[in-house]
Amino acid sequence: MIIVSEEEDESDSSPFLFLRQPVHDSVLNVNHDYRYLRMGYYVSAHAETYGVEVSPSCTEIMDAYRNPLLIEKAKRNGLPTNGYRLITKSKEEFCAPAMLFAVNPFTNNSMKIVRSSSKLPEIIKKMSMNARFPVSLHPVSGEVHEIVQMFGESTDDETSEFTSKFYKIFNIPICKLIVQIHDGNVILNHCEPATKKEVEWDVVREKVHELRKLI
Repeated sequence: MIIVSEEEDESDSSPFLFLRQPVHDSVLNVNHDYRYLRMGYYVSAHAETYGVEVSPSCTEIMDAYRNPLLIEKAKRNGLPTNGYRLITKSKEEFCAPAMLFAVNPFTNNSMKIVRSSSKLPEIIKKMSMNARFPVSLHPVSGEVHEIVQMFGESTDDETSEFTSKFYKIFNIPICKLIVQIHDGNVILNHCEPATKKEVEWDVVREKVHELRKLI
């Protein structure tokens, strides 16, 4: 297995070098950002072009980074969610508090928490780019947390069991998860890139080192 990572201490290749070479072995792609057409995505796409196994695959990336796909896959695999609605325009039955996520290829880290129902139409109009793209609307019933998941480990001890299950289902080495905690239950709402400074790279190095022993 070739380990491609921004973290040089445990990598066999940097992403830039990897993209200039043919690939003959399976690949572990360790990146803080797997968004479509970003470096993390290109590494997985490059490996798939050569027909080798890569983790995460492009399909796994899209399943995690597109909010409706994320929630549907989580539901199928028993990971708690609280539902969502795909919308382009506000309707009278929509009420606050609500959490909104833009579903388009241009917007990242788009979460908006709306506490007033009167503000929903304006914010939905803006996030949908005048109804050109859908917006994913989630009800808010608990305390909202942003956590970073690293090979199943969490930056928040309260969510460690949840992030372990998330990693087994979605196979994304590093990401930020937006969740709600309600009555002691962790509820998934969104997955997006973590920034480099949010990642605990010592945890990543330890996990990659453990994986090397299994290769």
